[in-house]
Amino acid sequence: MKQAQTNAPYGTAILKGVDIIKYIADQPHAKGVSEIARDLGMNRSTVYKLLDTLQQVGFVHKSERNATYTLGAGLVRLAHQALNQLDIRTFAQNALAELNHATQETIHLGILDEDMVVYVAKLESKQTVRMHSRVGNTSPLYCTGIGKAILSTWSEERLDAYFARTKLHKYTAHTVTDEMALRQMLQQIAQQGYAMDDCEHEAEVRCMAAPLYKNNVLYGAFSVTAPVYRFDDDTAARYIPLVKACQKDILAKLP
Repeated sequence: MKQAQTNAPYGTAILKGVDIIKYIADQPHAKGVSEIARDLGMNRSTVYKLLDTLQQVGFVHKSERNATYTLGAGLVRLAHQALNQLDIRTFAQNALAELNHATQETIHLGILDEDMVVYVAKLESKQTVRMHSRVGNTSPLYCTGIGKAILSTWSEERLDAYFARTKLHKYTAHTVTDEMALRQMLQQIAQQGYAMDDCEHEAEVRCMAAPLYKNNVLYGAFSVTAPVYRFDDDTAARYIPLVKACQKDILAKLP
């Protein structure tokens, strides 16, 4: 009697490449070829060749400074497609509706699209004066609440690459265009769990945002937005627990 044969997986190079991607994704810092090969028990030459291929398709990024690797923008784009299929709006809609009701202000939900925020959902303010934003609009990362909330989840390596390719345009008198000041701001955002846009992208418009980041996956971010005359510091203090509760509710529903 013949024993059932177990077919070997087809495309072992692909499987090794996937192992490398997963390994890099799990690391708090960028890793070099030797470290990756050692930790995965692979031949160094094989790892180097696979990394070279993964870099060509944008799945990993190689630092020119020290030849270490992080995840690349190509994976981010694929992740965006997966998120679109997942539809973050489905997971967030109830919590965002509650936040909209509690604040009576405009709520935005945004995701990352290359180096921009694209708004995928908007709940209108209950007030007479409303925001003119629209679903599908894009905004910069460095001067918006949602954008800074997203940037606060990035590694130093990824921020280095972002600032190297991004011109920090001054949209209003309050736009922060100093890279070091922005980096310090992002550290504070990461510590406190929310970001503020103090009229940095649009004059007389203020917002508070929080990232939707879980298990090393960035799903996007959301914000409460209002004219500055309705959004003073006392109002901001009142919104902090509301925003954090909304964030906790959404994250609990995400995989």
